[in-house]
Amino acid sequence: MRGLTTPGTRVRLFPNYAEGFVEPEVVELSVPRGMTGPGPSDASMYTVYPLHKPGPYDPPAYLPPYPGPVLPPAVPDRDGHFDHIPVDSDQFRAAHLYGTVRRTLDIWENYLNRHVSWWDVGVVPRLELVTAIDWANAQSGPGFIEMGQKSNRAGRPQLFCLNYDVIAHETGHAILFSQIGVPPADMIGVPFLAFHESFSDLVALIGALHFYSVTVRLLQQTQGNLYVLNLVNRIGEISGTEQIRLADNTTVMADVAGITLAPDGSWIDPLGQNRNQHAIAAPLTGAIFDILVEIYQDGLVARRLIASNYDPRGWTRAQVAASMDRVHHESARAFARFADGFHAALEDARYVVGRCMAHVMLTIRPETLTFGRVAARFLEAAAALGQASIVPALLDHFLWRGIDPRPFLMFVVPPGRRTRADTGRGLPRVRELPNPGPLYAGCDRHGLLAARGHMRHPHRAEP
Repeated sequence: MRGLTTPGTRVRLFPNYAEGFVEPEVVELSVPRGMTGPGPSDASMYTVYPLHKPGPYDPPAYLPPYPGPVLPPAVPDRDGHFDHIPVDSDQFRAAHLYGTVRRTLDIWENYLNRHVSWWDVGVVPRLELVTAIDWANAQSGPGFIEMGQKSNRAGRPQLFCLNYDVIAHETGHAILFSQIGVPPADMIGVPFLAFHESFSDLVALIGALHFYSVTVRLLQQTQGNLYVLNLVNRIGEISGTEQIRLADNTTVMADVAGITLAPDGSWIDPLGQNRNQHAIAAPLTGAIFDILVEIYQDGLVARRLIASNYDPRGWTRAQVAASMDRVHHESARAFARFADGFHAALEDARYVVGRCMAHVMLTIRPETLTFGRVAARFLEAAAALGQASIVPALLDHFLWRGIDPRPFLMFVVPPGRRTRADTGRGLPRVRELPNPGPLYAGCDRHGLLAARGHMRHPHRAEP
């Protein structure tokens, strides 16, 4: 990963537990070896495995620290690492939770180019990581990230402390609160809540793509042909990664119109399907995943790994469907010869999208947040990161979803594939002043508690 060069503490993590990743992958964290203590624990977080915790934390009435009995902690080996712990032990579960939270934090501190302090660090200096309790959910909140468990369709218990997607999603919420903050409690609305869910899912997705085993498997399963398979909505079907399945959707804003919050904080769905902020998040998540694939495809063409007559950008879906076998065969042939180039294109696309998301986190204002403003900030960053020539194509992905950033940009970006941004007018700039920063982000505790109250949601067990 870019920026992590100092030898650190080793742990083993499952990229996607019970999805075919039989063995966990060894990951090196940013904390220098010898600086992670029993638990595991470090200067900003500590792990506990409660024996008799009566239930989940419920702020502000019930908060850390947990005072009761706990299982023995995970202990580092003589070299300061945790990659020796047996997978079937309680201590591995604790190390996996800690390692995933720390790994997610490492990745996003790199994209943000700054240290992330928890939003309430002045009150709660260290985050408590609760390994497992008897509760069919998981949550993050002021001073804690907490994991439960849920039975899958076969009736087998699935511990969320072993589920990278769930842990990274909850860590994403904590990072977003620390960087963006919250509006006053009476200004928290649907766009803010849906944005939180979308970006927390994307935090987990980008994090998963930092596992070498995940990228190898994704490219092998698709034979490098992400663009065409995404156009026909088949990456999620083929992929074994939960967050990719979520991101590979065709939902547009018109599909979720009318879902709103009632005065009592409950969700109103005009179709009676009990949809909430997760459903509203889907168009934004899908658009950014489409952009990831667009940038990946552009990287393949720039590397001359795909001939121009096999580049389906600008084709209609009917043309793609008619030529799918031919294009897929060409992609498979090129991937078999130049797999390293395909991996490099995916890594570059992941980096650009991660940096664009970080720019959104650093600049979006919580009190005026809309999907259009999020998209505008995203395009602003993409252009600055060398993607100005394909900004019109990136804009198309937002517009197709019903998300229009153009009213918030300094100049109009013309939609349409195969066009090029008018660099003579400079790079796109967002009209609104950016967020003042993390010091502002921690100012409204009541707003955070109110936002959390609207974010309660069941996590998914594996099949």
